[in-house]
Amino acid sequence: MTIDTFATADARTGSGSRPWPALSHRTVVALSVWGVLFAAELIVSLYLAGGRLVFTLDDGYIHLAVADQILAGGYGVNAGEVSSPSSSIIWPYLIALTEALHLGPWGPLLIGAAAAAATLVTIVRLLESSGLFDGERAWFTNAIALLMIFIVSAVALPMTGLEHSLHVWATVTTFAGLVEAARGRSPSRLQIAALVLLPLIRFEGAALACAALAGLVLLRQRRAAALAAGLIAVALLAYGARMHALGLPLLPSSVLLKARIAEAAYEHTSALGAIVDNLILSLINPYGQRLLLLAMAVAVTAWWLRSDRRALVVAGAVLAAIGGHVAFGQYDWFHRYEVYVIALGAVTWLWLIAQLKPQLDARVAHALKVPLLLLLGYASWPYASAAWVSPMASRNISQQQYQMGRFVHEFYPHPVAVNDLGLVAYRNPNYVLDLWGLGSEPVRKAKLAGRYGPDEMAALAAERGVGLVMIYDRWFTRGVPASWTKVAVLHSPFVTVAVGDVSFYRAPAADAAEVNRALAAFAPTLPPDVSLEILAP
Repeated sequence: MTIDTFATADARTGSGSRPWPALSHRTVVALSVWGVLFAAELIVSLYLAGGRLVFTLDDGYIHLAVADQILAGGYGVNAGEVSSPSSSIIWPYLIALTEALHLGPWGPLLIGAAAAAATLVTIVRLLESSGLFDGERAWFTNAIALLMIFIVSAVALPMTGLEHSLHVWATVTTFAGLVEAARGRSPSRLQIAALVLLPLIRFEGAALACAALAGLVLLRQRRAAALAAGLIAVALLAYGARMHALGLPLLPSSVLLKARIAEAAYEHTSALGAIVDNLILSLINPYGQRLLLLAMAVAVTAWWLRSDRRALVVAGAVLAAIGGHVAFGQYDWFHRYEVYVIALGAVTWLWLIAQLKPQLDARVAHALKVPLLLLLGYASWPYASAAWVSPMASRNISQQQYQMGRFVHEFYPHPVAVNDLGLVAYRNPNYVLDLWGLGSEPVRKAKLAGRYGPDEMAALAAERGVGLVMIYDRWFTRGVPASWTKVAVLHSPFVTVAVGDVSFYRAPAADAAEVNRALAAFAPTLPPDVSLEILAP
């Protein structure tokens, strides 16, 4: 027997045992590898962003702005005006706690990193307890552990400052609860909590939550299913009551403006057409193709195990959740929308292989290792790529949105309008009009009604006393109001920003001399590779 550098030969631990055993050697080494990779990424990101912690996406700062408004007794990004820009029910409330501790961006980062570490621990324990690593050589188990780090995007995902790392943890932990039920044991309290949190962290989590509840019932864990279902119902009813009291829709603006099926439901257009569009997208999108390959692998392995009813129930619940994402979910947006279901498919497949392993001839089992690793490597590649590019993405957000935020805080402290909301709105005491619609209900309603254009933009800006507008021109295909004067263009590189050039417009409410002075003072303070082209008045 060879010595496994990730674990000793007897490291069989139960993922749902109570209490959990001490971390195995394999788990410690996997966490150590992740810790080194994550620390290196963070250090390089801080260096490239001028010593500041800057998320790889501007979206994380939208949630921070909402969290600050929650602490102030409101909900949205502007004091005294409600809106629902957050893509998560619970995430703004979680980071409101870190904002109360004055952690700033470090709060979401710490939660995301802790969730990523917990996800790795859950996966390694699950695979150890399933027997996947028993009798295997070090190269194979090491490769599996390394691939898991990237398949769950444990390095890149926390740097977005968003809820996705927590969603991946809840997904994997819910699956571990299903495995416990398949073993004839009740899911742990932590696994029930993860199941309840699924739709609260991300609306996409509802698919796995429903499938897991059905799976628990079929696996004769009806009490656990009833408890989880009751808690989910109470939480969603409380959220719905809160949104109704605020006069907001049940779904947040980010979902209504981005998801085809949600828009169809609210606008009474063809929901079937939206689903068909999503199915076609899944077939042609590289992420969708990866997901479908994993689903096929899960289905084929489950077919081999068709005499094992419990394994079929678990696989069926997972395939139902994957089908939900294929029909209704989204992909990419810097490698984050689909990562939870990619991780779910990969972990499920490995668990099913572990169940199949005793039935396989040793030579067949050995021959399957290479294609197994190739498919996992293919699935993990976008997230390994994201880890590599994340420090440059942090610098890119620092070059554009951070500079825009600095401009409105230090040089032009007055109401402004934008189409990229986060860093401009975060900790800004002045009004910020979101011309894209995430943080502005009038804009969202006008866009979904098909009547949004220059006239509405001009009226909303005038109503709120907006003097300066900073937008991507190409996002507004109908043009901008004729009353706005283009005064500058901020030029920055392109990595994760949507567009490299941001156009600055002076609206009628502005003092022209003050705008000119602010732009002139701002231009010399910009970092290298960023410039402000001031246009003739």
